[in-house]
Amino acid sequence: IKQVVKQMFYIIGAVTLNNLLLRKDMCSYNVSQLEEWLRDKNLMNSGAKETLEPLIQAAQLLQVKKKTDEDAEAICSMCNALTTAQIVKVLNLYTPVNEFEERVLVSFIRTIQVWL
Repeated sequence: IKQVVKQMFYIIGAVTLNNLLLRKDMCSYNVSQLEEWLRDKNLMNSGAKETLEPLIQAAQLLQVKKKTDEDAEAICSMCNALTTAQIVKVLNLYTPVNEFEERVLVSFIRTIQVWL
């Protein structure tokens, strides 16, 4: 049963990550309910949570600062389950929700690409 749950979570993670990468209007996800479900069913050691890691990292990437070289370094070390192309796609799709935020600068994205 653990293998079935792991495969199911892999598919959920893959589909959700693809939606996050391909649809600008879906750049926000909360996977805590999936993690809570795994905990409730005593399946945290099934390997299913690890299949969600790219999705978790993409959601974290949307929340961190994206301005300085230090921010770029932190992103590079934090996003080890994402490919360079996925990171760049998330950064390019990032749309600020209010006037206090700014789009990610192209120069910052280039810095990320160089470091990865």
